[in-house]
Amino acid sequence: MTPWTAFSLGHSGSVARMTTTDSAPRAEGILWDLSSLCASADECREHLATALVDCRAFEARYRGTVATMDGATLAAALAEMARIDNVLGRLHSYASLRESVDVTDAGNQDLNALLDRSMVEASNALRFFELEWLEMDEEEAARLADSPEVAADRHHLISERRFRTHTLTEPEERMLAERSPAATSAWQTLFGRITSTLEAGFDSGDGVEPHTIDRLLACVRSPDRDTRFGALDALYGALSPHAPTLAHCYDTLVGDRLAMDQLRAYDDPMDPTHLRNEVPGAAIEAMMGAVERHYGLAQRWFRVKAALMGLDRLHLADQYAPLGEARQVLFPEARGIISASFRAFSPRIGDIAEGFFAEARIDAQPRTGKRGGAFCASVAQDARPFVLMNYTDRMDDVMTLAHELGHGMHFTLSAERQTALSFHTGLALAEVPSTFAELIAFDHLMSTEQDAATRTALVCERVEGSFATVFRQTVLARYEQDAYRMRRDGTTLTDERLSAAWITQNAAYYGDAVEMPDGYGLGWSYIPHFISTRFYTYAYVFAHLVTLALYSRFREDGAAFIPAYLEFLSAGGSAAPADLLRPLGVDLTDPGCWDAGFREMQTMVKRAEEMTSA
Repeated sequence: MTPWTAFSLGHSGSVARMTTTDSAPRAEGILWDLSSLCASADECREHLATALVDCRAFEARYRGTVATMDGATLAAALAEMARIDNVLGRLHSYASLRESVDVTDAGNQDLNALLDRSMVEASNALRFFELEWLEMDEEEAARLADSPEVAADRHHLISERRFRTHTLTEPEERMLAERSPAATSAWQTLFGRITSTLEAGFDSGDGVEPHTIDRLLACVRSPDRDTRFGALDALYGALSPHAPTLAHCYDTLVGDRLAMDQLRAYDDPMDPTHLRNEVPGAAIEAMMGAVERHYGLAQRWFRVKAALMGLDRLHLADQYAPLGEARQVLFPEARGIISASFRAFSPRIGDIAEGFFAEARIDAQPRTGKRGGAFCASVAQDARPFVLMNYTDRMDDVMTLAHELGHGMHFTLSAERQTALSFHTGLALAEVPSTFAELIAFDHLMSTEQDAATRTALVCERVEGSFATVFRQTVLARYEQDAYRMRRDGTTLTDERLSAAWITQNAAYYGDAVEMPDGYGLGWSYIPHFISTRFYTYAYVFAHLVTLALYSRFREDGAAFIPAYLEFLSAGGSAAPADLLRPLGVDLTDPGCWDAGFREMQTMVKRAEEMTSA
């Protein structure tokens, strides 16, 4: 009943984070201070030992009693579990955050390994409570969940029971948990170490330097076409020797997940993700089908962009080439942009964002050994969240920062109102506040930015960011479906087979509007979502389309929309997504609920076409 797996929510709304091609500071010195979580690794170990004692004490006190509890007793047990959850959440986050900024440090590796083992021990000690709750008959469970003493955790209690038919006996669950570090985490760690430390020598403007995956991907947005082509070649060349190992990591994880699905009686590999997100699979399939029917909208833009660039056909390296080069934005200015845009929307939101900067809860300086990409770690209900990103002085990084701080505002407001057991939402809904925050920052920039080239670049990047989030993430989800289907049918996921599946799904998206280079077959190999959380990517699609519909309503209703939106953020995971979105005017049972998002995207394309042709 503990949400420790909800450690971070990353941003993959675009193909890469940007980097500069000069000697700019790149957020030098913007490092987080984790002392509010733990003073040191030794202190973390001490607190962990105490927490494990508390877990065993909880087990001794409550094992065998859940079926006889009344509302008051259940409330007391849940409060104790929430306290333990908060402690373990802080410690697990501390270890994970330490390792995320230096995956090569042996001390960080040791601490994280200890936390992984200890989380298994804690889960095993507490697991009885969830299993006894799931064993209760429906009528009795509903009666107990309706007790006024547990009203704050009612949805958590009821929603846990959706896993009832997929839960094994306690000895079986204990055994599976014990094997997880070796059977699952070890492969994820190997993947992370390879991709985090991989470098290729490349000249992005200042002579040949070691470039990480993030820096190479960032160069694909360079205004210089030779740089873009060279960056892709360098990336695929660096990945190629590691492709068999990266494929083996994925093959092993997919095979293991399918075996677990069979044990737990899941019919489809996507079912566990749907249950965690509390969205019906049929609705997600309808959503992805709607996205695929709109691939032509993206292809229309690709052809327009090719014409604007004087090309007969767009190459993959041109997909994110700037149309109008956005000016450089150093980190202090990014802080000002974020603060001003958020505060204009809501002073409360502005205060939350400012807290991340003032309290050193952002690590933005890129460096070798640091995890790529960006995320916001929720940490715990009684702690403040932290943001990791690799800031490289580009306007696109401002959008990434806004995105992650959108998660931060959600975690903060939810933590103030909800318990430790109810403040997390599923992935699909969790991406709505982050995407909404990007739109707030974008509108502020469009109203204040004076540089014409930057304005043009912002509009085009907003279009292409939406495409990357909605269309590309659907491609990724379809690719995952292909991979799981192949593995279920007994086909080993070699790098060649994964590359073939990757090209097939991308070809459906790009059509004849974009030329894909041969090396692009390795496009699957460095994406962490496939490794960490299966079918994570459709959450971005869901969130983006929902957010576009919400933002359209905000533009119509103005300030009257804001209180309801803040209430939505504060509600956290206290209700199902459909119930949380309904007051905001989004009905997930309506087959046409995705239409508003596509109308917004069509409007964005039209605006970009007008600006670039003027």
